[in-house]
Amino acid sequence: MQPHSLKLSPDSDLIICIKEFTYSNNLYGYVSGVVGNLSKACIQCPSNQEISKFEGNLEIVSLNGNFNNGDVHLHLSFADEGCNVFGGHLEEGSIVKKGTDILLVSFENKTIDISKIKLNDNQPRIKAYILKNCPWSKRSIRLLDSLSVPYDAILIENDKDFKKLNSLSNHDTFPQIFLDDIFFGGYDELSKQAKYDYLNSFK
Repeated sequence: MQPHSLKLSPDSDLIICIKEFTYSNNLYGYVSGVVGNLSKACIQCPSNQEISKFEGNLEIVSLNGNFNNGDVHLHLSFADEGCNVFGGHLEEGSIVKKGTDILLVSFENKTIDISKIKLNDNQPRIKAYILKNCPWSKRSIRLLDSLSVPYDAILIENDKDFKKLNSLSNHDTFPQIFLDDIFFGGYDELSKQAKYDYLNSFK
């Protein structure tokens, strides 16, 4: 994460400044904090398509939302001189009065589209690769069963399967436990998680 401090001068348009800064620096992130005031505020409320406009000595209470290379989605709340608070979707025309300091936090854009992820496919998160007569493999299965943790048990019976598994885990001892298809460890790691009651999170 990378912080960015914006100091806006009087008569600056709040949303235009954020758009221009994030676009020119190709930034993705969110607004972390703000201190300042406005002479004009323009907001849109969810139930009203028209933009509401306010003028006066308006103190900014909060500014929340995100930005992506010039595209912004921001919510502004502010108080008038009578401490009445208003808020809504920030629109152009919100003008800085004396000055406004804004802290932006940017990071690498790694947004995941969860609509493409199967959330309810009922597949166990744990895969336990075991050997037929391995006592540690049997202990691992008993431990998972005793805690009612769902798992898939895969029996390794030949060199071909072992070499394929070894290329994934880089380990040659058994059992080999994978969580969400990532190598987790063996019986020792599994029992340690059970000791601290962490295995319930694997369900």
